[in-house]
Amino acid sequence: MKKIDTSDRYNKTVCLKTELDDFMEYIGLNSRMHELKILNVWDECVGEAISRFSNPVELKKSRLFVKAENAAWRYELSLKRTEIINKLNEKLGKKIIREIVFI
Repeated sequence: MKKIDTSDRYNKTVCLKTELDDFMEYIGLNSRMHELKILNVWDECVGEAISRFSNPVELKKSRLFVKAENAAWRYELSLKRTEIINKLNEKLGKKIIREIVFI
């Protein structure tokens, strides 16, 4: 099991957000939290029309898997892939998504 270095934390004030982020990453919940955030901003980033026919399924190693209703929507979404990635990363505040796979 990976150890957390606590030697620099004694007798110091630390940011709770930083500590919680480190802890979430340590126990492996970071990616799950990012998935939940993506679900919350998906409709806003892609628009109402697209969100009715597609939804994010999983985030794995910076790859977002998105289920599209049919081949026509997969093609339409693939044309907007870069734009969607940029909007999602901007909304999330950091570069989490590097690639989108439409299924």
